[in-house]
Amino acid sequence: MSEPKVQTLQRPDGRRLAWCELGDPTGLPVIYCHGFPSSRHEALLLDPAARALGLRVLAADRPGYGDSDDQPGRTISDWAAEVAALADHLGLARFGLLGVSGGGPYALACVARIPERIAACTLVCPLGPIYEAERMSEMAWPAWLNLTLAQQVPGLTYFAFGGLTAGFLAHWPETLDHLRTLNAPPVDRTELARPGTRAVLNRTVADAMRDGAYGARRDLLLYTRPWGIPLESLSLPIDLWHGEDDGMVPVAHGHWYQAHLPGCRARFVPDEGHYSLPLRHAEAILAGLREAALGPLGQPAI
Repeated sequence: MSEPKVQTLQRPDGRRLAWCELGDPTGLPVIYCHGFPSSRHEALLLDPAARALGLRVLAADRPGYGDSDDQPGRTISDWAAEVAALADHLGLARFGLLGVSGGGPYALACVARIPERIAACTLVCPLGPIYEAERMSEMAWPAWLNLTLAQQVPGLTYFAFGGLTAGFLAHWPETLDHLRTLNAPPVDRTELARPGTRAVLNRTVADAMRDGAYGARRDLLLYTRPWGIPLESLSLPIDLWHGEDDGMVPVAHGHWYQAHLPGCRARFVPDEGHYSLPLRHAEAILAGLREAALGPLGQPAI
């Protein structure tokens, strides 16, 4: 598909919040919360399914990613105000919400802070509360190493995603192709070998790293500290999808959410990984979100 037009909204403090529209421009609105380190372009992978199902996907760069300006001192919960501002700007009273991987905590922040605006929420292979030692220990070793360093020695995040490293990855994001497959099951390696998929993922890394990688470095710190989200008191039904062979975010995180989110309706898919699940099951995932947003009578809850 053609490059989606970048659009920006100026926030009260002068920052730009950038987003793009994908899918069906006249369809039911769904706000997409991208993973880590990534950008709005990640949602391109779901564009064909969104068009087929009549969903208007609004994918925004978190502060410090892509074309969104950095927001010093932000928290995960602060994302809810950004999402609400985007919805207000577009005249949306309610909308669906989709959080993928590292975007899961940000979607949950919206459910906690602006539940009246959320018609339905779906999480796909969501990162669990790794500020808890047990959740952290379940991570694959490359992620565990970066996250543990961020938790214990925050200043080292500059070396992980900063300076020369960020500049190098912004220009040559394909150097991460090998890292994605280190703990990937065969099904993920098959999907990652597809040129279109690889191109989108590399584009998101380049977006995340340009202009100093402020968003990525801040997320490394935020993920590893208490999120300030009352997870066990969230009442909105939340659909969760997780591949049982996920080598990036362990399926144990999905089981943790199933046990701790009161309205969690979890589906664990055998023989699927972190990348294959959203790619191979895109229509089923989005169809479930659409059904939840429309309600049992097929009338828009938006």
